[in-house]
Amino acid sequence: MTWNTTVKPALLTFLKLKKHLMVPIKFVVPHGDEAWPEAAWGYPLGKHAAWLRKQWGEGGRRMVPKQREELEEMEFAWDRNQYRWDRFVLPALRRFYELNGHTDVPELYRIPKGSPEWPEHLWGQRLGNKVADIRRHKYFAKQVEADKEDLKRLKFCHDSTLYDRNWREKVMPALRAFRQEFGHCNVSYAFTIPSQFPWPEAAWGMRLGNTVSRIRYGAFGANQDKHALDKLGFVWDNSESEWSERILPALETFIA
Repeated sequence: MTWNTTVKPALLTFLKLKKHLMVPIKFVVPHGDEAWPEAAWGYPLGKHAAWLRKQWGEGGRRMVPKQREELEEMEFAWDRNQYRWDRFVLPALRRFYELNGHTDVPELYRIPKGSPEWPEHLWGQRLGNKVADIRRHKYFAKQVEADKEDLKRLKFCHDSTLYDRNWREKVMPALRAFRQEFGHCNVSYAFTIPSQFPWPEAAWGMRLGNTVSRIRYGAFGANQDKHALDKLGFVWDNSESEWSERILPALETFIA
């Protein structure tokens, strides 16, 4: 089998059909499929791709320079993890940020197929799952470290859960700002953070009252910061506060 008549045409066809060059080791070019070059029918392309990766890993001394150059031009997947990151994950995060202004990708989010807003090779990618794996299991740790400045620009949270990040960067700063603005920390249910300074920019538009209600009912694990909340004068029981600060004084005034 020769490079020019079999391997190279088969790789280019794989790229055209699959939108990537991570050829599975068991992949064999199908017989009789006119989408593939006839000279390559039955060729174990997956094994050849694995051999190429092995040679590259050993320094590429046994590879023909011209062939290596052509593989570089077609962006062959030498390192599968790096390839996934460079071709799929990072471009998808950049595009998600362009469309949404953040990279808090929902775990079930899948890039819509056929969407003109997304590059074709990203259609169908389960971006939410990939992001969750990065946070929970430290997938792509090497790539995350190498591209940390780019990820910072994209506001990508990779070193903690979104809950911890939101608590640290939104909820607590918003409660401190509320205390400073109003002199207490008894947040009404309807209160929403104004989109202006001096309120923390990360929390603009946040329904703080709704968040506080959920804290009171135990939806957030706020016990870890209970001391800090108590220091702010956080009102855990709104009904008790209403009684002691409004109803009881009103009754005492009436009786007097």
